[in-house]
Amino acid sequence: MATAKYSRYYTYIKPVIENKFVKSSAPYIFSLLTMTVFILFAIRPTISTILNLQKNIENHRQVLEALEKKENNLTAGRNNLQNLGLEKRQKVNSSLPENADITSLISSLRNSSGREASVSALQIQPVVLLDSKAASQKAPLSLGEVSFSYNIQGAYGQLLPTLYNLQRSPRLLNISSVVLSSQEGATVLSVSGKAYFLK
Repeated sequence: MATAKYSRYYTYIKPVIENKFVKSSAPYIFSLLTMTVFILFAIRPTISTILNLQKNIENHRQVLEALEKKENNLTAGRNNLQNLGLEKRQKVNSSLPENADITSLISSLRNSSGREASVSALQIQPVVLLDSKAASQKAPLSLGEVSFSYNIQGAYGQLLPTLYNLQRSPRLLNISSVVLSSQEGATVLSVSGKAYFLK
């Protein structure tokens, strides 16, 4: 009975199967299809590997270009520094000293306040002055920072030049906040910021 159920389909396929052209070419067509499927499965990992390698090469090329640009900038900066006159080189060294140089920072902040205003508070956050591990190794220079808070009392007209003087300070400073307030009849200028040095 099961054969009778599928006999209808067999009657449609039987003439195709008995065709001489189909008998002679079917093995070749099926062999070609089988080989194509196996080749696709064999090549697929290779193609994905090639695409990943091309992506990695592109990423590495971008990193290499960035490093070459950085090297060129550093070389140009070193050449520019060497071509500076002695006076300008001393200015660069005083604005960005090779150690924390707290005394020059205090002097620079004190000189910025002028004669009329008085310094009421100066606080410098702890900083490592000499790192023995870094000193023993010839590590490349990096930028260090010293955080400070600075309060000056005086009349409003006396405090404005202090801001101008801080901006013109020989030491490289980054002012993060400036607050003017009135305390006990005097105006107080509170300045917080950072001074930089090479370590």
